[in-house]
Amino acid sequence: MLDLRETAATLEQFVEGAVVVRDAAILSTRMAREVDKWTLEPLGEIRVGVTEYEHRSTGKLLLTVTRFTTAAGRTLSVPYALATKPARGRRLWGARAPAGPARA
Repeated sequence: MLDLRETAATLEQFVEGAVVVRDAAILSTRMAREVDKWTLEPLGEIRVGVTEYEHRSTGKLLLTVTRFTTAAGRTLSVPYALATKPARGRRLWGARAPAGPARA
């Protein structure tokens, strides 16, 4: 288990290595609510080194982010550096579609 904000930049080390990511999910604790209120959202993709314009002020700063996309399509971008040029990033992990029924 990794804290998203603190480890977004370190996930990049796994892109080229022999590490395999299996069945990723985001655990939402919602500001440390009671444990029975926590939720687990399966991820559809983790992409590192993506660039996005920041949204808080003028929108002119280009940031490098790790982008997490849930199986339901919700995205969470965790910035970790300033960027100088746009980049699509590289997929660290992507969920495989479930196998369909066998055809005769």
